[in-house]
Amino acid sequence: MKTRAPGSGESGGLWRRSLQVARVAIRYLLWPRLRGRGGGAQRLREALEELGGTWIKLGQALALRFDLLPADYCLQFFQLLNQVRPFPADQVRTVLERELGKPVETLFRTFDWDPVAAASIGQVHRAELPDGTPVAVKVQRPGISSLVRSDLKLMRQLALLIDAWPSSRYARARDLVREFARWTEEELDYRIEARHASVLRRNAADDPFERNPRVFPAYTTSRVLTLEYLAGISVIDIVAALRRGDPAFLERLAAEGHDTRRIASHIVWNALNQIYRFGFFHADPHPANLIVLDGDAIGYVDFGIVGKLDGETTDSLRYFAQSLFAGHAGRAIDEFLQFLTPSRRTDLAAARRDLMEAMKSYVESARVSPQELVHSEEIFEIEMLSLVRKHRMALSPDAARYLKAVLTAEATVKELDPNFDLAEHENRFFGRLMLLETRESLSPRRIAQWLLDARFRVRNVLSSLEGLRSAPGHVVSVARDVRRRVQTISLLAILGWGTVLAMTWAGGGEILGFSFRSIALVGAAASLLLLIFSLR
Repeated sequence: MKTRAPGSGESGGLWRRSLQVARVAIRYLLWPRLRGRGGGAQRLREALEELGGTWIKLGQALALRFDLLPADYCLQFFQLLNQVRPFPADQVRTVLERELGKPVETLFRTFDWDPVAAASIGQVHRAELPDGTPVAVKVQRPGISSLVRSDLKLMRQLALLIDAWPSSRYARARDLVREFARWTEEELDYRIEARHASVLRRNAADDPFERNPRVFPAYTTSRVLTLEYLAGISVIDIVAALRRGDPAFLERLAAEGHDTRRIASHIVWNALNQIYRFGFFHADPHPANLIVLDGDAIGYVDFGIVGKLDGETTDSLRYFAQSLFAGHAGRAIDEFLQFLTPSRRTDLAAARRDLMEAMKSYVESARVSPQELVHSEEIFEIEMLSLVRKHRMALSPDAARYLKAVLTAEATVKELDPNFDLAEHENRFFGRLMLLETRESLSPRRIAQWLLDARFRVRNVLSSLEGLRSAPGHVVSVARDVRRRVQTISLLAILGWGTVLAMTWAGGGEILGFSFRSIALVGAAASLLLLIFSLR
C-alpha cells in the first residue's frame, strides 16, 4: 500500500492539491474505465490511499455506509489504513514549545521522540510529567489544518457535481460531505477531543469495565493533547494474534489473567452503557482504539469522533433495540423508519415490506443457536442498510454514528469470540438498566427535585387558570373545577398511601432496596404537599 505524508501538497495551496486530485483520478479511475477495465472499487481504494490524509478518512467513514454504496466498495474501504510517515523530532519540538510556551525539557521529565503512533492529523509520543506521571502527548502535524481544509473544499465541489449528475441515483453527496467536514474540522481542535474524553471519563467514573484517560488541561491546546497513559494490551494486537493463530501470544495473554470472551463482553457492555444510558458514546471503537487493562477493563483512546444523542433519540434507539431483541419485528421496523428520510422515488410501503422481511428472518434465526445468530447478524446488518440504499432513503447522521459504533464494536467482538451471544447480553443489559433507572428515580435527591418541580408546576397552572377571572364565567368555573379535582385526587392519594402504610408497617418488605414503608411515606408526603399547594 502506498502512503504519502500529509502536507506534501500544502505549499501549493488549493490549486496544487486540485491538480494532484485530478491526476490521481485520471490515473486510477478515468483511464482504466476508458480502457474497459473492471475493479472500480479496488481502484477507488487505491486512489484514496495515493491521496492520503483526509481522503483516507473519507473512505474509512464510508466503509460502513452500506446504505450509500454497494457492498464491494464498502468492503474495499474496510482495508484502508491511516498509515503515514511520522514527522521529525525538530518539528515536534517546535509545535510543543510554541503551543505550551516552555522548553520541552522544562515541560516534561522525559519525552520519547519516537512516536508510538502516527496518523494523518497527528502523532502520539510517550512522556512523563515533572511529577513522574506517565502521559501520552498527541502533537498535531504542521500544516495539516490548511491541507484538510483544501481537501474539504474539493470534496464539497465534487459533491455538487455528483448531486447534479443526471444519472446519479442519490442527491445526498452534499449532506454526506457536510457531516464528514463537521467532525473532521472538530478533530483539528484538540480541545474538543479533550472535552469528549472528559465527558466519557465522568460518565464511567464508577464503572469497573470502562476506563477513559484523565486530561491534563495545562498541557493541552488546540494542537497539543496530553492524556493519562493507559498501560495495557492493544485489542488490535489480540485480534492479530487470533487471526494468525499465535499460541505463544495467546498463552501469555491467558497467563496474565486475560480472557478474550470476557474482553468481548466488556466491550459490548461499555458500548451499550454509553449509548443507551448516557447518549454520549465513542463512535470509533476500532481495535486500535481499545486497550485491555487489569481485570479486562477496557481503556479508550482517540476521542476525535463521538456520538451525541438527545433524550428523545436515545429513547427511540433504545426502543428499537429492545424490540429487535425481544422479537417484535413490526415495532422495531416502525422505530427504525423514524431515522430514515424517503426521497421522491421511495415507495414507503415496499420499503417497509422489504425491511420487515429482513427483520423477520433475523428474529427467526435469533431463536436458534448462538453460532447461527452470529451469522444472521452479519447478514442482517448489511442487508438492512442495503435495503435503505435500494429504496433511496437517507439515514440520519445520529443513526449513522450509532450504527458505525455498533457495527465496529460487533466486528471486534466477533473476532474475539465467534460464538458471542449478542442478544443475550443486550437483554441482560436492558434488564439491569431498568432496575438502575428505577432505583435512581426513587433516590431522595430525585424525589426532592420532583417535589420541587411539582410545586411550581401546580402553582403556575392554577395561578394561570384563576388569573382568567376577567374571562367569561365558564373559564373561571373550569379553573375552580380543576382546583377541586386536584384537591380531591390529593385527598384520595393520601388515604391510599395511608392504607398502604398501615398494611406494611408490621410486615415490612422492600422493592429495589427501598422499604415499602419509606415508599408509602414519600408518596403520602408528596400527596400532602400537592394538597397544600392547591389550597393556597
